[in-house]
Amino acid sequence: MVEERGYKKNLRNLSGAGRGHSNDDEVGRQQLNTIFGEGIVVEPHADIEEQFHYNVNTRTLTTTTANGGTATVENDMLKLTTSTATNGSSKVETKRPIRYRPGKEAYAMFTAQWDNGGVTGCKQRIGIFDGTDGYYVGFNGTDFVVGYVQEGVETEVTRANFNGDAEYISFIDTSKLNIFRISYGWLGTAPCTFEFLSTDHEWHVLHVIDFQNTLTRPSVTNPALPLCVHATKTSGATDVVVRTASWIGGVHGEASSTSDRYDTGTISATAISTETVLINFQNVTTFQGKSNRVEVEGVRVSMATDGTKTGKIKIYRNLTITSPTWANIDATNSVLQTDTVGTVTPSDANLLFEYNLARQDSIVDDISDMDMIIEPGETVTITGQSASNMDFDFTARWREHF
Repeated sequence: MVEERGYKKNLRNLSGAGRGHSNDDEVGRQQLNTIFGEGIVVEPHADIEEQFHYNVNTRTLTTTTANGGTATVENDMLKLTTSTATNGSSKVETKRPIRYRPGKEAYAMFTAQWDNGGVTGCKQRIGIFDGTDGYYVGFNGTDFVVGYVQEGVETEVTRANFNGDAEYISFIDTSKLNIFRISYGWLGTAPCTFEFLSTDHEWHVLHVIDFQNTLTRPSVTNPALPLCVHATKTSGATDVVVRTASWIGGVHGEASSTSDRYDTGTISATAISTETVLINFQNVTTFQGKSNRVEVEGVRVSMATDGTKTGKIKIYRNLTITSPTWANIDATNSVLQTDTVGTVTPSDANLLFEYNLARQDSIVDDISDMDMIIEPGETVTITGQSASNMDFDFTARWREHF
């Protein structure tokens, strides 16, 4: 008989899971069935996919470095270095978050390699987190840890206190590239599980943080989280290096739109010749006093023209907008604002797509399959132009991923 170890053994002892749950996984999670006995099976849905064969994708990733820190690509991996400065740092974070959906488990898988191992005066972390919330694995000084952040307050568990499979944990060589997985069900207090893929080609538990019956508030304030890797020093002269090759994050189960909030914006303009702003949209960075992680997705656009010559409507992302006057669509229920007086300098580098219109024309276009996403802090600008004094009507329909 094989001896059970770690969290799985503890879970069985506490819950009596040994009474016949033959389909438990390594963590003791049970297969769910319908009342008629059929197994409930869901497919994973990815919100984030990143790989580093060519470069650091500036369209999907945000890089922040300080005091000589770098983020480059080497040997098909993202390589973070802190430099030898005592306060050197480097961070790469996805612009898109994992979109949490109630009752569904969110997950992230990634590789990580800590060239220097643990280094005094340096935090080296990778996982599903930002500066406010999330879950991660890495080093705090010389300690290999797993942990979570709740409104900026960090709680960590060191390797010596992991409750997973101790036999396999002891074989992890953190200076080599290994595959890790973090999964969380949230709903406020669902457990967070940290795992790694061992040399036996099976997932083994590092640690499970069980929040049930221990908290008086949710484990993290917002479960919509980006993938992030960073190395930050507060002392020492070591050039700390962290590497990672690939990331994926999402939820298990079909992408539901039940909690989406839909809105529409419309604008009319007359006698337009030179390319002119019709309307600007902005996804705010702060909503209801909190950091905003709600994405806005374009669903449909419609437009009409009336003139004597042909015209164009162009759609740009993140142009510099001069002297805008932003107005909330709905300050209570929407993260989007609009502006019609700000001016821009058009740039093809920011052009998403354009519509060519006849003298008297109308177009209705479903753009839901174009991944037209506005992240918090981003803008979209709609312009019109024609050969001679054209009138434009433009309407956009979008949904907000609450």
